[in-house]
Amino acid sequence: MDKRTRKREIPEFCIELGKHIRKLRNEKNIPIEEIAFKAGIDAQNLRKYELGKQEMKISMLKRIADAFLMHPSELLKFEEKK
Repeated sequence: MDKRTRKREIPEFCIELGKHIRKLRNEKNIPIEEIAFKAGIDAQNLRKYELGKQEMKISMLKRIADAFLMHPSELLKFEEKK
């Protein structure tokens, strides 16, 4: 398989971050569409982040944190699985 067709592996940290975002959203009982709208992204893309199927850029972390009305550092407060 050449480099152009090989899928990039998603870092474990991004997978755990996505799970944390989903957990926060569910705890606050906020629909995925609402957070996606506030972050200015498609709900399908947010779902990919939550499921660990897409790696998140720092700028997206900031937009999602803003949608939750929190500082990005608050979004990063979770225990990563070892």
